[in-house]
Amino acid sequence: MSSDALQPLFERFRLHAQTFFTGNLCAVASFDQPKDHGHLHLVKAGRGEIRYQGGRKALRIEGPGLLFYPRNLPHHLVPEGPEGLDLVCATITFGTGVGCPLALALPEVMHLGVDRVGPLAELIFQEAFAGAEGRQAVVDRLCEVVMVHFVRQALLAGHTHAGLLAGLVHPQLRNALMAVHAEPARDWSLEDLAATAGMSRSAFAALFKQTLGLTPGEHLARFRIATAQERLARGIPLKVVAFDVGYGSSTALSRAFRELTGQSPRAWLQGQRG
Repeated sequence: MSSDALQPLFERFRLHAQTFFTGNLCAVASFDQPKDHGHLHLVKAGRGEIRYQGGRKALRIEGPGLLFYPRNLPHHLVPEGPEGLDLVCATITFGTGVGCPLALALPEVMHLGVDRVGPLAELIFQEAFAGAEGRQAVVDRLCEVVMVHFVRQALLAGHTHAGLLAGLVHPQLRNALMAVHAEPARDWSLEDLAATAGMSRSAFAALFKQTLGLTPGEHLARFRIATAQERLARGIPLKVVAFDVGYGSSTALSRAFRELTGQSPRAWLQGQRG
């Protein structure tokens, strides 16, 4: 098993960025995407602030920086001064359906200085503000690399005290989570996972629930269904997906799918396509 705790997640859940604005912003812009979308703002130059609803404190913008909203958090981007804000904006998705565990584990708002991603930010700005053909495709892919930096930073800095990332940095829970994410189809028992973590059953179960907010069985079920949704969205047949994620039949997967999402796989997939 790889020692990279993030690799199984990036393999199973599609990280997708789509640039929708590049240039100078001189008026207020509002952002309120569907709940399964996030936003990435890469500020090249300028001053302003980000304002929120409900009395949340505004966030100042002073020069270059990277701002990331993993999940939909309605906000208003307000430039200041005649120079406005030079920036690149993209929508971000981590998987589909019940949501990638990574997106759910990240803080609501994340901020990185351009120095934290080295020459990557400068390369994005060069591509975004140039006139080369195919520049959006290049910027989209580079933004996806930026997202890996944000996730890595959250993992290393311990920005979350509960949830998946907290589990992945825990010296004992980490091994059990990596094992589940690498082999979701395996018939995992509580004893198996506790042994992987080097703990007793009771101590493991209590620590897991305290750290992730879910029991090991609940996390496994959600991870399986999230993985199934990703594969169904790619056009893989239900029978094949059922085997891939550890259910003995398409009927068993459909039952578990409905229990978690309230929909059959077919109904959910039709909604995604719509």
